[in-house]
Amino acid sequence: MLTRLARLRRLLARERLDGFLVSSAANLRWLCGYTGSNGMMLVTPRDACFYTDFRYQEQIRTEVKGCRRRVLERDLYTAFPAEDCRRVRRLGFESGNLSFARFQAVRRQLRKTKLVPTRDLVLELRRSKEPAEAAKIQAAQTVVDRAFKAVLGLVKPGITERDLALEIESRFRAVGDVAFPSIVASGPNSAKPHAGASNRRLRRGDAITFDIGCRLDGYCSDMTRTVFLGRPDPDLAEVYSAVLAAQEQALAVIKPGVPCKFVDLAARDYLTGLGYGHYFGHSLGHGVGLDVHEQPMLARTSGQTLEPGDVTTVEPGVYIPGLGGVRIEDMVLVTKTGCRNLTASPKKLTIL
Repeated sequence: MLTRLARLRRLLARERLDGFLVSSAANLRWLCGYTGSNGMMLVTPRDACFYTDFRYQEQIRTEVKGCRRRVLERDLYTAFPAEDCRRVRRLGFESGNLSFARFQAVRRQLRKTKLVPTRDLVLELRRSKEPAEAAKIQAAQTVVDRAFKAVLGLVKPGITERDLALEIESRFRAVGDVAFPSIVASGPNSAKPHAGASNRRLRRGDAITFDIGCRLDGYCSDMTRTVFLGRPDPDLAEVYSAVLAAQEQALAVIKPGVPCKFVDLAARDYLTGLGYGHYFGHSLGHGVGLDVHEQPMLARTSGQTLEPGDVTTVEPGVYIPGLGGVRIEDMVLVTKTGCRNLTASPKKLTIL
């Protein structure tokens, strides 16, 4: 934990900040180990203090490491510890996380301190996964692979999308938690990239897209597979082959130093060449860690470059209204020489 704080302090020095207010739950967990729902942390060049309320005073005794601990009133921002900011002239805060109401409450109490909105500095540090973090993500993905294999045995005409989603999520909660609400989208719903699990009953000929993730020991996994209940429409079978080949094109170029936009374009250009470009409307992938969406972004607009330790999804998809959709998603860890696929579930066209 001290090493992570030291890295943050070096970043604060480059940003010319005398202090930094951490409010994001994931960032708090990464910096000091806290898993509760109410907390904030003040980091300065020589000190770090974690704040919470009475409900968590016992929890922080065992969880919070590497910094002082203080128990305040329940609303930490109304009762902001201004006395700890006497020597702070420029206080950075997570502009994407701190609400305007809480910002105003802090500003009223820090008359001599300038509040400086920043990008998510801790998230930038979290991007490169330590070996122990990568192992936790791999463990979460192993749970997903096993649950998916088991649930495929339940896929039959008449069962609802919601039934399958509940079965998947119950398996995740038996060992951890869900990383996000499960997507089980069948038939026409498969053409909706973020369709929720509905009460629609499966029918023969359906494409069924499963986008599922488990959270284990705080770390997330994310995987998508599309399978078919009975013989698929020939046009949709062609789409499946195209999406799988596009993913293989992208996976082949992943290694340190490669611009993230090039990975996106490897898949996008392939699909465009087959006439499917108009039906691939989202970015190719995103980082995964304590949050299911982190840095880096595999997008054609990205200015980032892949680095060792990145964990990112690779998820091309084609969605054709009136026909259906196909998405295939793996998670990969960027290594010193290339990448390692963390996802074990088969990707060949599966007919149930």
